Amino acid sequence: MIENLEVDELVIGAGLCGLMYGLSAVSEGSSVAISEAHHKVGGYATNFYRNKRKFVFDCSQHKVSGLKENVGNLWISLKRLGLQSLLDEFELHEEIGTVVYKNQFIKLPSEPEDIKETLINYFPDEIIGIEKLFHDIESHGYQHYMFFRKLMNEYTINRDILKESRSLSKITAREYFNTLFKGQDIIEVLSPIAIYSGSISNEVNAFYFLHCLYAMFYGGPAFMKGTGQRISDLLLKEFVDRGGILLKKNKVYEMEDIGDHMLVTTRKNIVKTKRVIATCPPEDVVKMLKSDEKSQKFKQVLNNFTVGWGHFCVFVVLSVPPEELGITSPEYLLVSDTGDNFTEDDFEKDRYYDLFTLSVSNYHRVDPEGGYILQFIILDHGDRWFSLSEDQYNQRKEKIQGKLIKRVLNTFPQIEDKLVYTESSTPKTNYKFTLATKGSAFAYKMLPKTNLGLLSNFPNDKVKLVSTWSGGPGYETAMCFGFTQGKLLNMKKTQNT
Repeated sequence: MIENLEVDELVIGAGLCGLMYGLSAVSEGSSVAISEAHHKVGGYATNFYRNKRKFVFDCSQHKVSGLKENVGNLWISLKRLGLQSLLDEFELHEEIGTVVYKNQFIKLPSEPEDIKETLINYFPDEIIGIEKLFHDIESHGYQHYMFFRKLMNEYTINRDILKESRSLSKITAREYFNTLFKGQDIIEVLSPIAIYSGSISNEVNAFYFLHCLYAMFYGGPAFMKGTGQRISDLLLKEFVDRGGILLKKNKVYEMEDIGDHMLVTTRKNIVKTKRVIATCPPEDVVKMLKSDEKSQKFKQVLNNFTVGWGHFCVFVVLSVPPEELGITSPEYLLVSDTGDNFTEDDFEKDRYYDLFTLSVSNYHRVDPEGGYILQFIILDHGDRWFSLSEDQYNQRKEKIQGKLIKRVLNTFPQIEDKLVYTESSTPKTNYKFTLATKGSAFAYKMLPKTNLGLLSNFPNDKVKLVSTWSGGPGYETAMCFGFTQGKLLNMKKTQNT
């Protein structure tokens, strides 16, 4: 039976961005409902169990930045929402991880001065470039990182560096590195860090990459105690406790502008609302507004963007703790000897899976109660998975899983006879549970000259695009963008009454 519901705001999607928006808006006195297609909240920040709940797998990477006290944007956002108890659930990393390149295990500490010292120790001939890199991180990277504070009128743009920042946004990170360094080895050690925001150094614009480096090096890299599902569940509890409404297993089908309200048809409800907050892909928003001619023209704006990477993940259970096998770092980035500068032909012929950075995440270190868990993760495009028949899909999935396991065994042969369970997910799996376009885990690619600001001008002023699709990829960005937009839109509402 379809039920009628009336609220000030309807949020489409209960991922981290939607939950933070809902929390922010409901804390300002708005009546808010979140409609979620899945049976659990979190989007990519979810988990699943196997072997009668004996072990638990995280659906996406566990790293989150921005948790350094009074410095990180996420720390500040959670503090302002009165979520001190949630802040206590995070633990700062003692190290970012270990880059494995040409048989060297290069451990990257978590403090910027220590990272700089490590790089200089390994690459003494590159000291000038390293100093310039950290200068740029502290200036251009910091300025990009302060985007959310600028929206809140808490940060003033440094116009002295604006011209150079714009120039950096027009080139790739790899092109930028080539201007800094004399050799390729240091480039191949730094480039893999881009994967934490779903980027590749020969694609992502240098200005955004410097933002990523600032967030990781200076903002406070941390992990949630437990899996990503825990942070989602705790945000949901706060949202409901403050009066918010969650509508689970409730996909949104259509929206109609009826003058002073939007009428939204979902699987279970007809919702009358003053504003729709869409955290889903913008392409889906346009489809939901199929009778709105102005919104249909917005498709032309979307042609300016390229859907970003998803990922292929191999979930692994060992018979003993990984630490007993010498796997002590929270993360290893396995870089091929040729680095991440692959070609389109490499990708089309599957050589890519042998060449691109492969992340080995030691989940047992960050969540011992979940089991002796490792996860092998590589960025992947959904284009290669959706057109396959079921047999083709399963064969390809097994083939890629085998390639990734082989690569890990080349670095850690001691785990071969300790594997007791393996399972894999693909971008198609991601789409099944998140409905993200092409199974993308990182929204739109931050290519040179990409301007997400174009997405802020959606032609229907009762619909707001609030998500990583319009704010940039990553857990920190999703949560901060949700919080900031919730505050800003409610401030405007207050000013207009």
